[in-house]
Amino acid sequence: MRLSHRLALLFALFGSLLVGGLVALQVESARGEAYAQTERLGAIALEAMRALVQVQARRGRYIELGRRFGDLVRKAGIATIVVRDRRGRRLVGRSDEASLLSRAPKPGRPLAEVDDGIYDVAAPVDLGRRGRGTLEIGFRTARLQRRLRDVAAEGVGAGVAGFLALAVAAWLIGTFAGERIERVVDRVDALSRDPESFRPLSDGGQGGAEVSRLVRAFNRMGASLKAETARRRELEAEKRELSAMLVHDLKTPLTVIRSGIALLSDAATREGGRREHARTFELLEMSAQRLQRMVEDVLQLAKLEEQSTLQRLDRVDLAELARGCAKDFALVAADRKQSLALRLPPDAPPPVRGDPALLRRVLDNLVHNAVEHTPAGGAVAIGVAARGGSVEVEVCDSGPGVPPEARDQVFRKFFQKDVKRHVGNVGLGLALCEKVVSRHGGTIGIGDAQPRGARFYFTVPADGPAPTDA
Repeated sequence: MRLSHRLALLFALFGSLLVGGLVALQVESARGEAYAQTERLGAIALEAMRALVQVQARRGRYIELGRRFGDLVRKAGIATIVVRDRRGRRLVGRSDEASLLSRAPKPGRPLAEVDDGIYDVAAPVDLGRRGRGTLEIGFRTARLQRRLRDVAAEGVGAGVAGFLALAVAAWLIGTFAGERIERVVDRVDALSRDPESFRPLSDGGQGGAEVSRLVRAFNRMGASLKAETARRRELEAEKRELSAMLVHDLKTPLTVIRSGIALLSDAATREGGRREHARTFELLEMSAQRLQRMVEDVLQLAKLEEQSTLQRLDRVDLAELARGCAKDFALVAADRKQSLALRLPPDAPPPVRGDPALLRRVLDNLVHNAVEHTPAGGAVAIGVAARGGSVEVEVCDSGPGVPPEARDQVFRKFFQKDVKRHVGNVGLGLALCEKVVSRHGGTIGIGDAQPRGARFYFTVPADGPAPTDA
């Protein structure tokens, strides 16, 4: 639900509660006033009747008193009038219903608690020679209840009309306020997404001093973010350009260095069939290869970060890539006294859509890391298998593995958990792997190999069934 609708609904609910409370208060006030007025009239009528009874009783005119009572019952809508002596015997009694004369009155009961439709009042009277007696009067409450129902109906009608008017007004106010707030929220959200497209807000002079200060503060913040973002983009572009230039310029002297190492190695004096300084030449060749890989990783990663999509998409057989990779690293593994195994399923997995050179680069980096961190006598395995609608490639080794606390960070650039075991590695190989796999719409991860070691794997969505030979 939009913010404007929420505010409108909130204002409407608040208005309904306010109107409902006011109507209920008005009806209750009218009811209390009606009860109080009726009780006052009852008290006045009781005093008048009491004076009448005492005058007539002292003269012994009970028959005349009975006629007076009858007239009052017929004309005033009184339910019962009864005079009792000190023993509770009825001396005079009149009622609009004969059965009510045998009714037990309940004087002193509040009008609001009357449940039989008759409100009773009583007072002592002087009956002359008969001594003290009691005057009891019962008033019917039907007329009062009808009046109260009419008041409640009128209150409800007025409340409904007021509620509708207030609800409409509240809805309009909530919608207006919500839309104003939504516009500000949209601008703040747009600023967080793209600071460079920031446009200053204008309060139009309608928001008061506080709103004007808020708008000015927001405009200052937006302008600062816009300038900072533009500056940061320029710096990043300059850094990428400088890195690309440096790395590109390193390729030529690196090629010369590798060629020179090869020539010096071939020209080295051999005694007894062995080269002089053989270990030194091996270290030089290995270091030159590592430097070559780092240069290529930097160049390739820079290209991927500049491009939002892949430039080349072909149908790629990952099983065939794995065979080529295993063949290329077989001599390296053997030289390190390691075993390199290739595990492929009986049924060829389906091809994937992607850049074969980049996918081979991912596989080469993972296998190279596995060989580098597996001790002599260890094992490295490459596996390819179909997993649902994807093809999974895994590289397992029997090295020390990757600590669980470092697994969430190993695919970041320049991450090195243990410098001693990553000599010469600047942390770009796995970052390049993650970038390539994500560009192909896949995922990359790390786990534990069995019985020990690290298991790196990545998945790429399958492009369709594997092609068959004609």
